[in-house]
Amino acid sequence: MAAKATKTGDPASVRRSRKKDKSNSAKETSGGTPTVGFANPPASKRTMRRPDKLQINVHARKMLEESLKTPIVEATISMQDTEIYRTIEPKLVSGGLLTNDPIVFSGDSSLFYLSKDNAVAVYNVENGEMVQNFSAQQHQQHQLIGVPRLHPSAIKAMVADQDESEGHRVYTFSADHKARLWDADTGELLHVWDLGTIPAFAVADPTKPGHFFCALWFQHIKAAGGDKHRYSICRVVLDRNQGTAMKEELFRVNNPTGLVVRHDGQWLAAYSKFRVQLAHLRPNGTVVQHMWRMSERVSVVAFHPGEPVLAVGDWRGRIMFWFCVDEDLEHDTEDRDIIRRPHHWHAHRVNAVAFTEGGSTMLSGGEEGVLVLWQLATESRDYLPRLGSDIIGIAVSPDQMYYAVTLRDNTIRIFSAMNKSLVSSLQGLKFAERGAALAKGRRAGIEHARLARALDDDPFTTGLVVHPATHSLVLNGDPGFLQVFNHLGDRHLASIEVASFNRTGGSSSDDVSRPHVDLVQYSSDGTWMATVDSRRTDASRGLMAVTGSYLKFWRLDPSDQTYKLASRIDNPHSGGVHAIAFQPVLRKGSQQRDSAGLLCVSTGRDSTFRVWELQTLPSAQGDAPHSFWSCRASAQYRGLEPHGAAFSADGSTLAVTFGGAITLWDALTCTAPVATLVASAATPRLTGAAFIGGSAYLTAWSAERLDVWNMLTGSVWWTLAMPIRDVFVHQRAALLAVVAYQIPGSSTASIMVYSPASPTPLAALQHPGGVEAVALVPAPASAKSGRSHPDTEEGQPKPDPLDDNTLVVLTPTGLISVYGAES
Repeated sequence: MAAKATKTGDPASVRRSRKKDKSNSAKETSGGTPTVGFANPPASKRTMRRPDKLQINVHARKMLEESLKTPIVEATISMQDTEIYRTIEPKLVSGGLLTNDPIVFSGDSSLFYLSKDNAVAVYNVENGEMVQNFSAQQHQQHQLIGVPRLHPSAIKAMVADQDESEGHRVYTFSADHKARLWDADTGELLHVWDLGTIPAFAVADPTKPGHFFCALWFQHIKAAGGDKHRYSICRVVLDRNQGTAMKEELFRVNNPTGLVVRHDGQWLAAYSKFRVQLAHLRPNGTVVQHMWRMSERVSVVAFHPGEPVLAVGDWRGRIMFWFCVDEDLEHDTEDRDIIRRPHHWHAHRVNAVAFTEGGSTMLSGGEEGVLVLWQLATESRDYLPRLGSDIIGIAVSPDQMYYAVTLRDNTIRIFSAMNKSLVSSLQGLKFAERGAALAKGRRAGIEHARLARALDDDPFTTGLVVHPATHSLVLNGDPGFLQVFNHLGDRHLASIEVASFNRTGGSSSDDVSRPHVDLVQYSSDGTWMATVDSRRTDASRGLMAVTGSYLKFWRLDPSDQTYKLASRIDNPHSGGVHAIAFQPVLRKGSQQRDSAGLLCVSTGRDSTFRVWELQTLPSAQGDAPHSFWSCRASAQYRGLEPHGAAFSADGSTLAVTFGGAITLWDALTCTAPVATLVASAATPRLTGAAFIGGSAYLTAWSAERLDVWNMLTGSVWWTLAMPIRDVFVHQRAALLAVVAYQIPGSSTASIMVYSPASPTPLAALQHPGGVEAVALVPAPASAKSGRSHPDTEEGQPKPDPLDDNTLVVLTPTGLISVYGAES
């Protein structure tokens, strides 16, 4: 990880720093480390913290000493040796794909569990509220510089402990070869077992507590017809007293897609695309196997709880009852003739099949989005239609009171088995659904190429936006929508329809113009929301073309806490909009000023930025005055295209980036720039700019570097030269978070949180798997540790800048990791 920095001028302060730190000896730097830089203004103009007060390590001190001989010094500072104020730790994991696997009910049916990559989320059945969240990541020690050692692999299977005499407990089987037992009430890790290999599936033996049937990987075979992964179906006994996992191999399978067990624990079925393997575990310890090759692709398999029947669903929409559970057979068979009875309602692939405890009712679902309830005794059917998306999983609670339906759009719905009414609903992050579908499309190639192209046409452009009042996350949702998401409660709060369109499909649906929400921003008090949506078409099957863009201003209606459209400006910039930003809403004491006259700036591809002003017209009938937005001013600069834009904390100054320059304007007139800031002649095109909290610092960044300017001196305070992925600047606190990559194209991102006064990060972590966006969100009062900053000024400890905020990280798979100051 490398970043370049320059230090200029003021030998006197450098000598003071050298004298103060002359006892420190330099250490050799390690490879792949960042180069951090800062710039020092002349002593006569310096009003901020002096360089000798900056929290830097011995390498930076050595760089300061050497600057006595040369005016400009480049140095490499090791992140491993950097003095970090506080260690940050993972607090919880939310978001992610809720629908990776069917949900798992607790033994008393009061809770249900969901696996999210490497974490387990626990929810209340009655209201869908998350009550617990835990992962192995939270139980591992942290590295010295605040880098958590992340759980290396995802959870592959999850099983609830049906013995709840000691509380709710759940087993997880992970790709790091570990099985774990958790206290689901407290999140405490109780036991860890080493399985020795990767588990693909795990089901509990219904008759023996602590016994499981697992599909354990043991061999990869490369063949002309496709790679084969060999799995061993084993009985696994997890001994809590000895801490050992005893394994007994039962049989082997190739590329299994599922594993199920009968209620008596004596029959197992493993299936793959065109093969079903049935195993009878006889009382004498022998295993009798039966295997069938299929002409239709198998999608799901389930045992009937009361009859010697195996239900097999296929891609043609059929559910075939196989009367194949024959305990009298003592020898292995292959493709033997059996009685098959079809149950056919689905027009497309059957994705899920489940039975109630007595077997009187079978539940099934597929691409139609209809839950079908088969009354097997009377051969009648009942339906729960219009669920909104494909059904991909069904689970019945142990007390038979609830049906849980998993939908492909990242939604889970719990229905009452008594009257089929909706008990609770859980909507996940829409971004997770898109990320998973895109990854699947790219892996599958031609089969899902159309899906992958459609998702590429609907990119993630809003980033993570924090609502200033509720501190919820706002980001792209479905096409034309914004999603409001509570990352702490792991709850979908609302969908905001920014642009509507005709969703009717058809052969020509690929060529119709469809909306995309490009940008969203809020005023500092949350009263106003500004959005930019554009219409796009790919009729040429080439690059997306913007056929029209729309700037919309929405006002918060206090009566129902929803945003209502107040003004719409068609094509505010020809070719599209780069950025929008609100002027901060000023306050006088405890009273807020009237928001009339509030400004908003937009930059566009037409080489122009425009300032929009809120105006109010009195109502003739004494009703509430009518508010609307109109263009107050527009300006250009040397024919260059503007990108980033931001208002100062008092709203009087407007910063707009043109190429590699930052131009400063009077926000009310915009007649000519009052100043121009250029870090160097080689500065690449700047893509963003922001004033940092209420401080005297301004930051601007490009794809290759980030500069922090001291506005009191008009000089670069420090520079971070790295490939920049995302930058988030806190609106009120003097904090900024930067996502960068040591090596372009690497899957591991470096996340650093800075105070603008120092080039040394307050906290840093390495995040494997990549990062899509980050945000700094005010922490809830209960999560604050109350600790102080170890740096002191006149003997008084400073408040910890990370104590009041959490770091939110969104991964490409839609998982949200929340980090906070160490408790």
